[in-house]
Amino acid sequence: MIVDLNVKGKRAIVIGGGTEGVRKVRGLLGQDCKITVISSRVNRYLTEQAELGRIQLIKASLKDASILDDYKDVFLVLAATSDKELNRKLVEKGRAMGAFVYAADDPAVSDFSYASVINIEGVMQVAISTSGKSPIMARKVRIRAERVLRRIIKKSDIENAKLQEFARQAARPKIKTVGERKEFLYSLVKDERIQNLIKEDRIEDAKSATLELLQKWGRRSK
Repeated sequence: MIVDLNVKGKRAIVIGGGTEGVRKVRGLLGQDCKITVISSRVNRYLTEQAELGRIQLIKASLKDASILDDYKDVFLVLAATSDKELNRKLVEKGRAMGAFVYAADDPAVSDFSYASVINIEGVMQVAISTSGKSPIMARKVRIRAERVLRRIIKKSDIENAKLQEFARQAARPKIKTVGERKEFLYSLVKDERIQNLIKEDRIEDAKSATLELLQKWGRRSK
């Protein structure tokens, strides 16, 4: 089962600063979560991210999982060291703390597997997974699928997705029921004026038109 975890505002700890560790950090950046990286090796990329305030970077050589005792309310523990036994200890400790855990070298002890993700404009994500059987094949298929999806998904689709988020937030205090809010959101996709504004790249005007339409729906919802 492929899921999209909501990690906003939550603590994610990545142990290991090699290729796998950096890959996991890249995947977490932009998710608005608190990222801590613990590694005996500190490369330029991780140093730059720490200097920009995007991650907390701790240089430490680990023999066991006791360093996790320093943290509370951990949501994710991603073990990506080159030591399989240490990774196993880290996931066992993380699971005991109530966190979701992942070992880069051992899908069998992980709570989830990483999909190969196509990310379009930071708005739409399409995941391809082999459930840990073959990350290499997942990446190969992702590359082929991405070429097709980037032709199919238009700029107007991306802007519509952004407008839907804007409209959903604006509608919550004004339209009472979930069903009515859903109907309102569908109406935006069908509204010829709003869709033309999006195609013309007049996004602020599209937002204004959305708010005008929302006022009418708000009066109906009272």
